[in-house]
Amino acid sequence: MNELNELKDLANAYLREIEPAKKWGILLKAENLLKAYNYTSKAKLLKDLGISYFASVNSSQKILKGQKQNFDTLVLYLSASKNAGVDLCKFASTGCRLACLVASGHALIESNAGINTIAVSRIVKTWLTVYRRDIAETVLCAEIESARKRAEKRGRKFAVRINGTSDLCFSDVINAFPNVQFYDYTKDPQRVELPNYHLTFSYADASKARIKHYKQAIKRRQSIAFPVIASDFEEACAMPDCYSMDDTDLRFLDKAGKYGILKAKLTNDLQAGVKNKFILSANDLREVIQTIES
Repeated sequence: MNELNELKDLANAYLREIEPAKKWGILLKAENLLKAYNYTSKAKLLKDLGISYFASVNSSQKILKGQKQNFDTLVLYLSASKNAGVDLCKFASTGCRLACLVASGHALIESNAGINTIAVSRIVKTWLTVYRRDIAETVLCAEIESARKRAEKRGRKFAVRINGTSDLCFSDVINAFPNVQFYDYTKDPQRVELPNYHLTFSYADASKARIKHYKQAIKRRQSIAFPVIASDFEEACAMPDCYSMDDTDLRFLDKAGKYGILKAKLTNDLQAGVKNKFILSANDLREVIQTIES
């Protein structure tokens, strides 16, 4: 008997539902299903969830760039922000959330005029992570070990970015693999690096509280990642202490400067991020850096 056979249907229903009370009811059903689930093996869990993997290796164009440095990179992609009804990015700014939400969830469902399998899968994985962290971490550790061995067999280096689309603490998993290089971007000022865990601090907005976070990150010798509109990318990279973060995603290899520049292509999906000063122009960036260094 498949104890979780309703979960993907619930995820799809959650994406389509617009009434808050009904969305809350869907979340409660998902939570109850997962809390009652009896985990026996990774293979059975994935079959019951109707997914083929939990985390994946070299699964985006940016991550694939790491192959130029002979790295295979495993990444866990969950449902960003509050897309799954639970907040995976509690330090995200309004601009970050709007740009993220516009580019996923309902917008993708409507544009595809059907079931969005990626969005549904990420919601299922998110619910598993939130409601059954014990199972999620067990499966994640198994996939890290398997991917590490495959990379080693192929003569490749190996790294893990746990938060591909989230900003959660996975310190127990990181500590379980002291010889594996982990890295993340974070807006969490309380998150700290570990000997095998590299952090890049992420820009959110230019509020006084956030500026304090950026100053703290600089004191910790953490670079700050800034999303900049594509047309101003080269100008931004040429500023003092700025460098491109667009060549690879392997942030733990960075030695170029304090401020990393990420190219944000100006599509309609990102206009909300620009309007809310999350995605910056070169002039915006210059002003923020001056404030950080003042």
